[in-house]
Amino acid sequence: MRAGSQIPLFYPVRSPAIEDAALHSIRSGQVASGSSVEQLERLLSEQVQRNYVIGTSDMTSALVLALRGLGVSQGQTVATLAFSCLSTNAAISMVGAVPRWLDLDPTTVSMCPDYLNNALKGDEAAVILYHVAGYPAQTADIERVCRERGVPLIEDCNNALGAQYFEKPVGQYGRFSVYSFYPNRQINGFEGGGIACDDDVSAERLRRLHRFGIHQASFRADDGEINPTSTIEEIGISASLSELHAAVACTQFDGLDSRLRTTRENVGYMTERLAGTRGVRVVGSVRGGVPAYWVLLLMADNRDQLLSGLKASGVACSKLHQRNDVYAGFKAEPVSLPGTSLISTGLIAVPCGWWLEREHLDQIVDHVRRHAGG
Repeated sequence: MRAGSQIPLFYPVRSPAIEDAALHSIRSGQVASGSSVEQLERLLSEQVQRNYVIGTSDMTSALVLALRGLGVSQGQTVATLAFSCLSTNAAISMVGAVPRWLDLDPTTVSMCPDYLNNALKGDEAAVILYHVAGYPAQTADIERVCRERGVPLIEDCNNALGAQYFEKPVGQYGRFSVYSFYPNRQINGFEGGGIACDDDVSAERLRRLHRFGIHQASFRADDGEINPTSTIEEIGISASLSELHAAVACTQFDGLDSRLRTTRENVGYMTERLAGTRGVRVVGSVRGGVPAYWVLLLMADNRDQLLSGLKASGVACSKLHQRNDVYAGFKAEPVSLPGTSLISTGLIAVPCGWWLEREHLDQIVDHVRRHAGG
């Protein structure tokens, strides 16, 4: 990134290797499917330490498959954070279910196990745990609540690839966990996603569902025509990952740890420099959590003033998410969410990624101190 230019909130991974991989895929003619998809599934499986991974066209489709994999259907209820990206909660409506909005802990901007336990009413078909902005939640306690209440857990790790919870990759506790290869994620596949699980029966079902319900091994006869004896017992969706997107994403796993390490060093430096700044607090992680830091989260007394001041100074920043319970289309029951209300008026996301030089970090900190009133 050039010194003196606007400081971006996100910066997609880019390299000659990405360009070569994309060009090779296009020239090979294997754009829709090929060996890179299998390679990506293996690399992600190794990264997140789960037995099976199915590559998907995007993260929302992965969540749809996860919900389908749990049998969630028309009219059922799924508990989820209201403070989340629409790309997460839209999956609930896409299977015909209705959200039950959950609050979060404003000190850690994560799902609270105690609140979850009190909020569950016993009719939920699933709980979706979103690790907000790559900050791990108290996953073990949340999984325990879900297990004791008999509700399956899905972990939404869409911007948390590389985050850890007690030295294990996030995504270890859910029946399914989902990931994203959208351009501004830790791995840039131009687009794409993945769903991970540990049992072969679920993996085989999801593999069929992500391609209309087709059993690939028997769908074509020896002459290449569709085999009329290959039955489709459950109609799925079109959600398979393309060879082009997989090939691009595969080039970036080798550098992932280095990028994460630099990002965490950046956060440590910025946190130290922001200590004692009046009107702003750096959001901390839960005990045992090591965030992937999609962004650095701050809570500000005068958030909108800080937001406009940073943008005017050339520092890209964001409120991160619009709370989803304001959208009538979900047809969900209104509920009081005091933690979400605090976050919605005080949270600001600022750049902290691997692409920033020390000069950029100093600029961000100085502008935060100036516009926050410190």
